[in-house]
Formats: sequence, C-alpha cells, structure tokens
Amino acid sequence: MAAASQSITSGGQPPGMWQSFKSGVRTSGVPWLFILPSIVLMIFITFLPQFYQVVISFFDYRAIHLSGSPATFVGLQNYVNVITGNINVPNYAFLPLLGFNIMWTLVNVLFHATIGIAVAVALNGQVVLGRRIYRAVFVLPWALPGYITALIWNNLWQQNNGGINLLISEINRAFGTNFATNINWLGSQDKPVNLLPIMPVLLVAVSTLVVVWLVLRTRRLGLKNKERGGIDVQRTVFTLAIVIVLGAVAIGTLLDILTNQGFASNIALRLFDRAGAPVLAFYCVLIANIWLGWPFMMVVATGALQSIPLDLYEAADVDGASKWVQFKKITLPMIRPAMVPAIMLGTIWTFNQFNVIFFITAGGPAGQTELLVTQAYKLIQQEQLYGVASAFAIIVFFILLIITLINNRITRATKSFDEA
Repeated sequence: MAAASQSITSGGQPPGMWQSFKSGVRTSGVPWLFILPSIVLMIFITFLPQFYQVVISFFDYRAIHLSGSPATFVGLQNYVNVITGNINVPNYAFLPLLGFNIMWTLVNVLFHATIGIAVAVALNGQVVLGRRIYRAVFVLPWALPGYITALIWNNLWQQNNGGINLLISEINRAFGTNFATNINWLGSQDKPVNLLPIMPVLLVAVSTLVVVWLVLRTRRLGLKNKERGGIDVQRTVFTLAIVIVLGAVAIGTLLDILTNQGFASNIALRLFDRAGAPVLAFYCVLIANIWLGWPFMMVVATGALQSIPLDLYEAADVDGASKWVQFKKITLPMIRPAMVPAIMLGTIWTFNQFNVIFFITAGGPAGQTELLVTQAYKLIQQEQLYGVASAFAIIVFFILLIITLINNRITRATKSFDEA
C-alpha cells in the first residue's frame, strides 16, 4: 500500500517522465556506481573506436593520413564505391562476394547442426560403449585454436606432398586404382558443380514458391495479434518486405529470360556469380570448417537431450510411436530452445569465419573463396584504405543485423518455449 501511494503525486496523478527518471536514479544509484568502471572502460575501448570508425568512413582516409594530415571529406562515396565495386582492388566485386558469403554460411550451418544433432542423439542412446570417450574425442576439433586447425588443413590440401594426395597415392597402391595424385586442391579454377546455366530458372522458381508459401501462410494465420489484438506490425512488415523483394526478383528475372532468349543478367543473379559455381578450393575449406564446427552443436544438443524427461519416451512407446515419430514430436521440440540460439550464434561465427579462409586459401584462387571479413582485412592490411574499410565494415554490420533479424523472425528465438 505504501509503495502504491508513493507512485502517485500529491495531486492524485501518476508521476511524469522526469519524476520517474529522478526516482529511478535515486533508487538505483548504488548499482550504477558498481557498474560505472565497466561503463567508462567500454566507452574508451568500444564505443569511441566505433564512433571514430563511423566518422572516418566519410573520409578518403589512407595510410598517408596516419601522420596527422587531414583527409578529404567524401560523404557517402566510400559506401557507393564498396557496393558498386569501384575500388582499385584485384578481384573485388561486392555482390558476388556477398552471395558467396551467404551461401558459405548457410551450407556450413546446415551441416554443423545436422551432424551435431545426429551425433548427440546417437551418443545419447541407452547402451553406448565408450560414450564419454567419444564425446571427449569429438570435441577436440572445436577445442583446438582455429588458426592451428586451419594450418593443419592447409598442409593436408597441398598439391605437393599434401596429406590428401598422399592418401590417394596409398589408396591407388593398395587397391590398384588410378586416381589423380597431384591435384591442385587450393589453386585450381575447376568448378565441380556449375549451376550458373540454370540459375535464372532456379531463382524464378524458388522466389515464386516462397512468395506463394508466404501468401498462403498469411491467409491461414492472418495479420492480427491473437494475444494483444490489432495488427501484428512485425509480422506484417516482415511478410510484406519478403514478398515485395522476392516478387521483384522473380518478375525481373523472368522478364530477363523472355526478352534475352533464355539469358538473364541482373543484380539478383550477380549474387550467384561465385556461389552458383564454386571452385574446388571451396569444397576444401567447406570440409575443414564442417570438421571444425559441428562439435559445438553436438555439445549444445547433448546438454539439451539430457534434460528431456525419459517419461515422455516411455509414454510414446506405450502409445506405439516409432523412433522417428518420437524424434520429430519429442526430441526436436524439446531441444529447440537450446539449438536455435546456438544456430544463430553459429551463423554469426561462420559468416565471419576468418581463420579457415585466410589460413587455408587466403581468399584464392583469384578471390573465389573470399569472405567479407577477409576482404575487409585486406582493405586495411594490404591496400591501407582505412576510410573504405570502415565503410565496408559498417555495411557488413547491417548485413549481419538483417540476417539476424530474419533468423530471429523465422525461428522465434527470443520467444519463450510456451510462446513459440
């Protein structure tokens, strides 16, 4: 009762914003004093450098300006140059680079989650001999420093006396086969899978299917928030934005196909210049990063599996449910609250996976395995274009922000288990 009376002013009205702020400061003064050193430290080591990065992204800041000479103000020109590819850097093209980075992330995370969950489920069986040994051995790739793992895989993929070529030689000797033993895994421009000829048709088909699915889903669920009433703004904006973007991609690509006698070339297709036909080195770094990343998902899935009550499976057995039905109806829903944040974290890690790319292929051959993060490093370390690199990093931040928001919207990762 006393607390309620304090929240009302003498005139019988609720306190205003300023009064609430002063009251909050008085009641939380001691906690603020405790975290004040951390805030000051964060200002100097995080916020001020980030602010300075934003500032120099509007200037033509180069190595010659490190001595204190003023840089030329160019406004948004650095951002325009980054997106349009108007940078004097070998093999630089922003849209193919972005498309390859997204494809790299999606493929890796898919393998990480699938293998991690599968191994965790297998080791969570009732009778598994050496369960603890397997778990300890499987976690070693993730426990090792990333650059050490990358250097090991770089040695394995070498053309001359590399471990993979030597292994193939031993296979030829043991089984009488005649496989090539001098393969240039990291330097070859060969493209084992080339989807570029059919990419326009695939793009139209996939975009159309997603748009149709979103429209049907919206008709079924509606745009109203069933709990609070009114229109669900987040769902409406997300659905409308995806439908407009993918609809424009499908229509534009289809018009390109019809008017250019089967040949199409537009902004959306440029995203697949590298992703639609990855070189041989891509599969090398893909194998290395899968080996490096799936143990993390296994650890998370193992912890989630051990928290599932055995009574649920016993009741399912009594009801005659098969193992697949139990996995789909019990295991997956129960491990979802743990796996979705892990997948989101894995997405960010993989999107910015510097060590594997840089120490195995260095972005080669001819920039075909370059990621945004390795390209940003080269803009600073090799080209010393600090203003352009700052603009590049800010663009990458917003790309990651959009990917995270879409991921969060699709997976509903920030909702509680009961709301999801």
